[in-house]
Amino acid sequence: MSVHPVLTPARVLIAGAVLAAVVALTLAPRALAWPARTFVLDALDGLPPSWSALLFGAGADVALNIAFFVPLGAAVAVLLPLRWAPASLVLCALVSFTVETLQAAIPGRVPDAEDVVSNTIGAAIGTVVVIVLRVTARVGRSARR
Repeated sequence: MSVHPVLTPARVLIAGAVLAAVVALTLAPRALAWPARTFVLDALDGLPPSWSALLFGAGADVALNIAFFVPLGAAVAVLLPLRWAPASLVLCALVSFTVETLQAAIPGRVPDAEDVVSNTIGAAIGTVVVIVLRVTARVGRSARR
């Protein structure tokens, strides 16, 4: 059992900020979201060529949907106890489904079921990173004892 609380104010604040950023970027009209899209595409362009080929093989929109949800998956996984961290996938998929549903009412935004899949893949990546880091830290603490 961990001696550190999961729901610290800092973790909740960070998770809330990440959720707010994802919601703002995915629900803002395209004219407002486009600069963020360009920024993220430029950042992803700096990845090693093999990673870029993997990410952009399905297109820039898929890569962006994955990239936007990696931090959300990680933030939600950090808030949950380790054994419940995989539940962040369900929570992030629900956020994605809600966002895609709401986009139908926003001019210039087009809801797409494939975006939910891409977003959930991004959330899965963030979740796996958090789980691996937490398990590694737990094993390290056990080895020191």
